[in-house]
Amino acid sequence: MNAVILHRAVTDRRRWLIGWSIGVAAFVVVNIAFWPSFRDQSDELNDMFEQMPDSLRSLFGMGDGVDPFSPVGYLSTQVYTLALPMLLLIAGIGVVAAIAGDEERGLLETVYTLPLTRRRLLAERWAAVVVLTSVLSAVGLVSTWASATVVDLGAPVWGMVWATVGSTLRVWSVTGVSLLIGAITGRRGLAITVGSVTAVASYLITSLADAGIGVFETLEPLSVFTHYDVLATLASGRPSWSVLVLVAITIATTLAALWAIDHRDLRSS
Repeated sequence: MNAVILHRAVTDRRRWLIGWSIGVAAFVVVNIAFWPSFRDQSDELNDMFEQMPDSLRSLFGMGDGVDPFSPVGYLSTQVYTLALPMLLLIAGIGVVAAIAGDEERGLLETVYTLPLTRRRLLAERWAAVVVLTSVLSAVGLVSTWASATVVDLGAPVWGMVWATVGSTLRVWSVTGVSLLIGAITGRRGLAITVGSVTAVASYLITSLADAGIGVFETLEPLSVFTHYDVLATLASGRPSWSVLVLVAITIATTLAALWAIDHRDLRSS
């Protein structure tokens, strides 16, 4: 089967992909390049961070007794807990929302007249999102591994691999929500808003739950950030079974989006 829509969606964003790849690589390299300086002052910096409230430490990925200046702790706090996943989420949500944006502006009317089902059209454009975010994740992994090797960070390679996989799954689970909202409403702004709120709320819930705040501990299972333990993965070199929750969310939202686009009256969008 010739995936012409997938091919077009990817090639149309080749400049976007180059720009984002450079940005992701630069971010990772710059952050890890500071490791030798922090390592030499780790005792003094740890004393300073220990004075911070638990809730504030948790927001920066330093909860649960994490040493942010150990090799694994540094990678966790500076790369994999917040910054890199959020970069990938911003990229992924933007691409997914563009699908609804094209429909909102009437740019998909001609495409929908092709002898292809709506589900196939949406599936191929979603596949393009998967491909693009996977490439960005791979760029992040290679940049992390290369930078860590240069500064002798000493973190397990398989830990980096699985941490990257976990970050990618989180991106897909959140962008899957945006895809579903776009398929239901055909509204780009709403798809961006719901995806962004899901990502930010999930991070806050998990972080504040780690700080021991009761109401957030109750909500913690609802957060996509809860189902991937970055620190444990970096330390052990293998993921936890809870990553399957992220896989399930991605599959469920994708199937729901395919059903929604097939049953919605596009003329009323």
